[in-house]
Amino acid sequence: MRYKYILFDFDGTLFDTSEGIKNSLRYAFGKIGYPYKEEELHLFIGPPFISAFKEILGMQDEEAINTKMIYRQYYREKGVYECKPVEGVLECLQKLKSAGYKLAVATSKPEVFAVQILERFKMKDYFDCVVGALPDDTRSEKQEVVRTAMDLLGVKDFSECVMIGDRKYDVLGAKACGIDCIGIRACDFAEEGELEQAGAVAVVQNFNELMQLL
Repeated sequence: MRYKYILFDFDGTLFDTSEGIKNSLRYAFGKIGYPYKEEELHLFIGPPFISAFKEILGMQDEEAINTKMIYRQYYREKGVYECKPVEGVLECLQKLKSAGYKLAVATSKPEVFAVQILERFKMKDYFDCVVGALPDDTRSEKQEVVRTAMDLLGVKDFSECVMIGDRKYDVLGAKACGIDCIGIRACDFAEEGELEQAGAVAVVQNFNELMQLL
């Protein structure tokens, strides 16, 4: 495979943000009295929250929006710092950048949080652009952030662009924009077979395998 432009998902792909996300969910569900199951919390890592609350928990719009607002109260103060880079990611970014690839982040996570984390870990300079949800919660669907990142990178030939992500939402968002997606299971948040069934062109276990594939 030979690509020129590489888009990366954030949660579960570049960073293991599970601690902060799960703690924020526990806080939100506790506040609203929702009887959540601990083993289900990983399902919310990756997709846009309102969509996930509706799809997974069956919430209506108003309840989903309110739950997200309460979630943000904890995440903004504490959860954003409860994360760590995925093993091997820094070496991968260094090699890809040195080899001349154009790199971008395309995440449903609020862009401000993604930038904040990247800057804290001194990783932002590896990316030509960072695209996430806007402060008013628009541009939160994966297809929207992928398309925006492609535009900012100046992608003309879609066959030269690939998305790297850990959930079906990354695969489907990439597919909707006409580009390939390689699944990565470094944090193993996806259900068994999820990436393959969604249409990933390949699935790797870690960043070492990803570098070999690219």
